[in-house]
Amino acid sequence: MHNFNITGLEPAAKELKSASSYAVLAPLDNFVIELALHSINQSLVNDIYIVSQEVESFFDSSFSASLNYAYKHNRVHPFSLASETQNHSIEKINSGIIKEISAYKRLNKALIFVHFNTAQLSSTDEKSLELMMRQYNDFVRSTGATLLFLISGPDIANYRFLFRRLNNVFDGLVFVDNDSAVRVLEYDYWRHSRGVIAGEHYQLLLSGDQFVVQTETVSESKALKHSDFADEDDVWLVQSAVPEGTKLPMHYKNVKDNNDLFNKGPKVEAATLIFAVTRYTDLALLGKQCFELRKNCGRWLKLVIQNVDGVIRHQDECLFLTLGVNLILYSFSEPSRLLSQVQSIQGFKFSRPLPSSVEDVLKYTENTFSKGYLPFIEFTKQVEIHSDSAVNLGVSGVLVKLELLPRIDPIHPLHLFHIKREGDVFSIADNTVYLYLHACRENDVDNAIKHLFKLKTSDFFVQQNIISDHFYIQQECKQLRRFYKGKSVVDFSQKLAENDSYKFAPDIANSVTENINTPDFSSKSRPDAKPFIMKLRDNL
Repeated sequence: MHNFNITGLEPAAKELKSASSYAVLAPLDNFVIELALHSINQSLVNDIYIVSQEVESFFDSSFSASLNYAYKHNRVHPFSLASETQNHSIEKINSGIIKEISAYKRLNKALIFVHFNTAQLSSTDEKSLELMMRQYNDFVRSTGATLLFLISGPDIANYRFLFRRLNNVFDGLVFVDNDSAVRVLEYDYWRHSRGVIAGEHYQLLLSGDQFVVQTETVSESKALKHSDFADEDDVWLVQSAVPEGTKLPMHYKNVKDNNDLFNKGPKVEAATLIFAVTRYTDLALLGKQCFELRKNCGRWLKLVIQNVDGVIRHQDECLFLTLGVNLILYSFSEPSRLLSQVQSIQGFKFSRPLPSSVEDVLKYTENTFSKGYLPFIEFTKQVEIHSDSAVNLGVSGVLVKLELLPRIDPIHPLHLFHIKREGDVFSIADNTVYLYLHACRENDVDNAIKHLFKLKTSDFFVQQNIISDHFYIQQECKQLRRFYKGKSVVDFSQKLAENDSYKFAPDIANSVTENINTPDFSSKSRPDAKPFIMKLRDNL
C-alpha cells in the first residue's frame, strides 16, 4: 500500500488505498508535485506512471531522489503532453491517457500521477468534468491502481468547490497551500481503511529533503477566551510612535524604546504592544523580537508596528506579518487613526501559522540577493527561485516583457537599465527584454521602470506585457527554457561589465553610516574625492 512519506502525519492522512483515486489541488505546480513525490517510497516495487505538461519538474525537484531511484530501476513511465494537445478537447486528451496507460500490464497497485493546470480545464463544463472523473474512477477500480489527480493554477479555488461535490467519485481531496512560510495541507475529506477523516489540516516544515509535520510553535498555557484576561484593554507603546505632546487614553502607557517594550512582553497576556520604526531601527532585530514575543507569549498578545518615517518596504511588511505581527500602521501624524485601528484588533486572537524559526523565513530573502543582468537560461531559473521565495514571504513579484522596436541594437537599451534593488534581474532573448521586479505590485510597475530605466521606454520598446501571477511566471519560465533549449542566445555579460552603477559601494556606505546615533550625517572623510595638486607658474 502506498503512503505519504511525511513524518508526523497521522496514519489515516498518510494512507493511499489501492483501486482508489485522490485529488490534490494547489495554486502552484511545485506544491502538488512536491506532495506527489512524497508518496513514492523506495521500498515499494510498483510501477509509477506520470502524465503532465511539466513532467521534467517531477525529476528536477529537491524531493525527486525516490523517483529517480525508481527510474533507474525501470519502474517509472513518464508521458509528456505534447504542445499540439493544447488544441484537443480535454475529453479527447483523457481518453488517450486512459487508453495509453491501459496498454501496460503491471497496473495492479501501480501509482499514477495525472497533472493538469486550470487553464487546460477551463473550457470544460462541470458535467463533462464529472464524466471524465468517473472514467478515471472506473479505470482505477478495474486495474487496482492508485491515482493522484493533480490540479494547479490560479483558478484552483473554483475547482476545490467542484471536487468537494464529487466526493462520490474521489476517495479524498487535499488542498496544498502556503501560509507564513509554512506549507499547509487541508484535508477536506479522506477515505482510509478504517473510515473517513474530514476537516483536518497539517502544517509542514522542511527537514532535509522531506516534509515533516510542524508541532505547535506558539506557547499556549491554557485555553482562555479574551474575556478572561485582565489586561485586554492595556496598550503599551514606544513614546516616539506618536507625536510629542499627544494626549492618550488612560489605558495607554509609554515606554522609552523598542527594547524596553520587548522586555515588557513577558509580563502581559493580551495587551497591545506598539513598536516604532524609524530610519535608525534595526528591522532584523525587531523582527526577531516580535517572533520571540509571539512564540513565547501566546496568540492573544497584540503586536503592532508604527511606521514613523515610512521606511518599511513591501517585503519588510510581509516579513513582519509572517513573524507574528498583527498590524502595521502608517498614520503617524493622526493619533486618532492609531486609536481606532488598535481598537479594531482588540479581542481577536492571532490565527496565522507561525514558522519554526526566524531563519526559516530569512532564508527566502537570501534567495533574492542577485540583481542586474543575467544570461537568459540562468535568468529563467533565477526568476523561478525569486518567485518561489515571493510566495513563501507573501510578497508580490512581476515579470515584464519589453519588445524592442525594429532596428534597435539590444545593447543600447540594456545599458540604460540601472538595477539597484536586490531581487530585480533582467535579460534578453531574440527581440524581447525580460525584467523581473521582486517585491513589486502590478500597479507599481510603471513607476518602478521609471526609476531603473534612464529614458522613456517608448523610445526603445514597441509594447510592454506584465505577468503578475506567480503561477504564470513559473509557467512562462519553464516554457522559455523548453523553447530555447539547444538554441544559441546572445550573452551580453561582457558588454555590460562596465555598467556597474547599480552595484553596492561599501566604502561610501561606511562613511555615510559612520555615526548612526546622530541625525546629522557628517563625515570628514571623502572616499570618492581625489587629491588635486596645485602648482604655481614660474613667472608669477
